[in-house]
Amino acid sequence: MLSKKRYFILNLCHIMNDGFFDAIPVLLTFVVLAYGLGEKEIGIVVSCGTALSTIAGLSTIYLSKYLSPLKILSLLIAIGGIGFLGAAFSSSFLLAGICFAVVMIGYYIFHNVCFSYLTTYTERKKLGRILSDFTAIGDIGRIPFVAISGYLSALTILNIAGWQFVCFVFGIIGVLSAILLFYFSADDKVKHTSGDKKNISTIPPFKILKNKAVFLSILASALNAFSNEKIFTFLPVLILSKGFDPAIIGTFTIGFTVGSFLGKVACGRLLDKYGPKSVFIVAESILSIFLFLIIYLNSLTFIIVIAFLIGILTKGTVPVIQAIITIPFQNVGKYDEIFSIDSFVRGITNILTPLLFGILSSLFNINFVYIIMAIISFVSILPILYFDNSSRINTMERG
Repeated sequence: MLSKKRYFILNLCHIMNDGFFDAIPVLLTFVVLAYGLGEKEIGIVVSCGTALSTIAGLSTIYLSKYLSPLKILSLLIAIGGIGFLGAAFSSSFLLAGICFAVVMIGYYIFHNVCFSYLTTYTERKKLGRILSDFTAIGDIGRIPFVAISGYLSALTILNIAGWQFVCFVFGIIGVLSAILLFYFSADDKVKHTSGDKKNISTIPPFKILKNKAVFLSILASALNAFSNEKIFTFLPVLILSKGFDPAIIGTFTIGFTVGSFLGKVACGRLLDKYGPKSVFIVAESILSIFLFLIIYLNSLTFIIVIAFLIGILTKGTVPVIQAIITIPFQNVGKYDEIFSIDSFVRGITNILTPLLFGILSSLFNINFVYIIMAIISFVSILPILYFDNSSRINTMERG
């Protein structure tokens, strides 16, 4: 069973991890201004960091072989803190960019470890609520990190650039927190569900994708990432294309963020009551309708409402898809295997979709991009229609 103390610690770590990750684009904005560069350099650093994080996510099983979950988290937070300290003292954009990419490396490993830990030690009937609350708290926790980065980076503090001061503070917080967490987890043991340590695979067993249930769940997750992950990224462009005042973008951002938080909380509880399959199908179907509506609506009030509802459905499906992909593994445990594969697939999708959507937007228009998102959102339910809730894999299939 998952103790309240451990759950509280996981949430604190989640807030810090996601706060660090989301602060980077904000900090990069001020770094490129300081060095007279532009958006291209921001995109390069973020893309490289995302790519490194995606590849690093495959090492989840290897780390789990030797370290307990909390020790892994302490290591990742320490790496993030060291990356920020490096950025604070960097003398060029190249060095700063490398340090920011280092901060981003642990993002997927962190979530793989946490989702696996929570799934292993939570009763199935409560899993939806636990996963949804965990992801929602992470979202809320990002706000102070992003706000601090935005406000302080615009200032000069103690005769140094604001962004360097913020990086230094984040770095100290990260390193000290990692040390405290490491000592707290001193008694943690590495637990394996079967076999001895020598026989445990250190990379995700991709051959389990031959199992129909596993393949369908990962396919649905990939399509979900393709249609959902970048809705918010391109939303300001869609709003501006309708001729609205740029100052109104902040209102849409708040509406989408609040909707995201409520969506995760609500969908997690619906998941426990109605099952992940039903919730996912209904949510993605409604989302596809709302995406079409926001393209053609020109009423500011209606667009704000739709943005709020899209936020609910976009992020609300995160705990739902996490629950779906673990269903085939209930007989064998080792959820870090499926979370590693899922994070890798979603990571690759997140690397490619900004480039693809940017090209489509320049060739056609931003409306065309949202039409594609709406279509893929609906298509993502097709694998789940054929997904069997009772499907399980066995140890032979895991190999």
